[in-house]
Amino acid sequence: MTTVYLIRHAEAEGNVYRRCHGQYDSLLTPRAYEQLPCLAKRFESVPLDAVYASDLFRARTTAKAVAQPHGLNVELRPVLREIDMGDWEDLPWAELPRIWPEEYAVWRARPWDARPPHGESVLQAGQRMLDGVRGLVRQHEGGTIAVVTHGSAIRGALTIAHGFAPEQMGEIGWGDNTCVAKFEFDGPDRLAVVYENDASHLPERLSTFAAIGWKDNKGVPETPQLWFRRADPMDAGKIVAFLRELHRNAYGTDAHLDPDALLADVARAQRVSPRACCFGCLESGEEAALVYLKTWYDDEPDVGLVGGFCIDERYRGRGLSGQILGQAISVYRALGKAYLCAHAAERNARAQGFYRKFAFEQRGEYRDENGLHYRMFKRICVD
Repeated sequence: MTTVYLIRHAEAEGNVYRRCHGQYDSLLTPRAYEQLPCLAKRFESVPLDAVYASDLFRARTTAKAVAQPHGLNVELRPVLREIDMGDWEDLPWAELPRIWPEEYAVWRARPWDARPPHGESVLQAGQRMLDGVRGLVRQHEGGTIAVVTHGSAIRGALTIAHGFAPEQMGEIGWGDNTCVAKFEFDGPDRLAVVYENDASHLPERLSTFAAIGWKDNKGVPETPQLWFRRADPMDAGKIVAFLRELHRNAYGTDAHLDPDALLADVARAQRVSPRACCFGCLESGEEAALVYLKTWYDDEPDVGLVGGFCIDERYRGRGLSGQILGQAISVYRALGKAYLCAHAAERNARAQGFYRKFAFEQRGEYRDENGLHYRMFKRICVD
């Protein structure tokens, strides 16, 4: 008998930023690094012969937490990767029904039949990953191994392992980050699922599901999700209105805001990336947030500078902050930047709290006509 512990990676950017991250390589979140010691504690007394992981950062980093107490190295296997989401990779989930309404409707209603354009289905990903696990079982017959992989791939593999028909995939709920399934193999082809989607090692405060407000284990979030519309010249008044509000919140006045200079900078930034200035929109199309990035800034070539994040006061405190940050990271990572930099006014405690929540670190400060500012940095490069 060979035992395999199938583990989902810790909380990653896509889980919090509400973006479609299949084989897109992203980082872990601050909460993930609190989840990892809990996962390591769960496995510290479990005899393991080897630890394997997908080669994506979120899986291999999670696997290190399991392997290190045992003095093991993590062996990487691309076959263990998450589902290939094709043309949907790194798009906000809320954008998909606007661009691919028919395909996304299938994804929601009949996920066993759905396949993103130029991607693969959940069951194809599950079969690929499970075939990879069977190969590892052949190498470790009679032993015990841990395999760190991804949510959709695990869901597909569990459907197959239970012998369910494709349309029964809905009976397999989504497992929380770092959840564990235990498989027992009698040879590589005969297996039994002992348990699945077990995250009992996590206290509720570290549960991703609890933190982002998912309604159930089917993966439906309660909080609003944003799609991003690129600003155009007709939006000049809306851009200025959002940034006036941002200045008033930060400095108590917008007296030093020059609308003409601001709009000139926005146009300059959009020549570098059309996504440099975007509105975060609700399902109705209403603009709930603005993301403005100074992509023209080249004083530090590896740094992407935030021009302004602003959420309409009616929608603050509803889980949108991670989504606007995710948009900024998406733009600057595509431009090859290693760091995201934002300036937070000394008097703006709300902004400072926002950046620290998402693991920005203060590195320097400066003073201008608006007072003292802290330079906040976050590493966004995936090593």
